[in-house]
Amino acid sequence: MNVRGRRLAIFLPVVVTVVLAAVIGALVVVQDQRQSSQVSEAEAVGNAYLDDVSAFRARVVKTINASKASDPGRLRVLLDRSVAKPPTLASASSYGMEHSQAYGQALRTRDTLLPPYRRLSSVLRRADIALDFIAAARKALGLRATDYVSGLITSSGPVRDSLIPAFVAARDEFARARVPKGQDDLAAQVTAALQYVIDQATTLADMLDRFQSFSFSYSEKFQAAIDAVDGYATQVKGDVAEAINAVSDAG
Repeated sequence: MNVRGRRLAIFLPVVVTVVLAAVIGALVVVQDQRQSSQVSEAEAVGNAYLDDVSAFRARVVKTINASKASDPGRLRVLLDRSVAKPPTLASASSYGMEHSQAYGQALRTRDTLLPPYRRLSSVLRRADIALDFIAAARKALGLRATDYVSGLITSSGPVRDSLIPAFVAARDEFARARVPKGQDDLAAQVTAALQYVIDQATTLADMLDRFQSFSFSYSEKFQAAIDAVDGYATQVKGDVAEAINAVSDAG
C-alpha cells in the first residue's frame, strides 16, 4: 500500500469516529430536549392540580364558615357533599413525574388533602350523637321534685301518684338516649341521680304511710351530674372547633 493509501486508511476511521460522535451528540441533545419537555409537562400538570386544590379548599372553607353555627349533623351533610368530588391529579410521563418538583408537591398534597375533612366529618358525627345525649341528660336533670310536691306533705298520695312516676319516666326516657362512646360512666351518673330521687321518694311515701317524718335532699347529686354533663359539652364543642380550625388552616 502506498503512502496515500495508508493515509486514507487512517483518515477514514477518524472521519467515521467524528461522524459517530456527532450523531451521539445530536441524540443526547434530542434526549435532553425530550426529558426537559417531559419535566415541563409534569410541572404544568402539577401546578394545575395545586391551583385546583386551592380553589377546592377555599370552597370547602366557605361552606363550613357559612354553616358552622348549624347543628353538627347538618354541617356534616354539607361538608361531605362539598368534598365528594375532590380535584384529580392527571398523570404525566414517568420521567417528568419523577423529576418535576411541582408534580412531587402535587402528589404530597393529594395524599394529605382529604384526611382533615374526614376527621372533621367523624368529629361532627360524634358531636351529633353527643349533643342529643347532652340534651337528654339536661332535660332529665332539669326535673324538680317541687314541680310535683311542695310545702308540708301529709300523705303519700302526691308522692306515689306524681313525684315518683315523673322521675321514673324521666329515668326511662333518658335510658333510651344513645350513649356516646366512652360516656357510659356519665350516663350512669345521670341515671344514679334520678334513681336516688326515686328511692328517697319511695322511702318518704313509706314513712308518710306510717305517719313518720322523713326528708331528703338531692341537689348535691344533681349538681354533680349537671357539672359533669356541662364538662362533656365543653369537650365536644372544643373537639369540633379544633377539627374545623384544622380544615380552615389547611385551606
